[in-house]
Amino acid sequence: MFETTLKPQPEFENKMYDMMYQIAEKAQQDRDQLNDFPYLLSKTQLAKHVFNVSTQTLDAHIVRRSDFPKINVGDRVLYPKDDAIKWIKDHIDLTNDTTMERKLLSL
Repeated sequence: MFETTLKPQPEFENKMYDMMYQIAEKAQQDRDQLNDFPYLLSKTQLAKHVFNVSTQTLDAHIVRRSDFPKINVGDRVLYPKDDAIKWIKDHIDLTNDTTMERKLLSL
C-alpha cells in the first residue's frame, strides 16, 4: 500500500497571511481609485477603469444595450459610475448562464 503525509512548510501561516493581506490591500486600492472618479464617466473612462476593455469592445458589447445606464448631456453620452457597477453586478449571473447554454448547445 502507498502512504503519503502532508507537512506544512515552515512559516506557511505567515506566508498565507501576507498573501491574503496583499490581495485585500490591492482590492482596497482599486476601490479607492474608482471612488476618485467623477459620478459621470466618459466612454473611455468606463472602458479603461470599470470594464478593463477597449472602447471598441465596450461599444460593441455593452453600451449599445438598451438596458445599460447612460445619460445624454448635450451631444455627449455619459455613464453613471455607480449605476454601471450595479448593472455589472446584476448581469453576472446572466453572463454565466449564457456561457453554460453555449457549451451545452455545442456538445
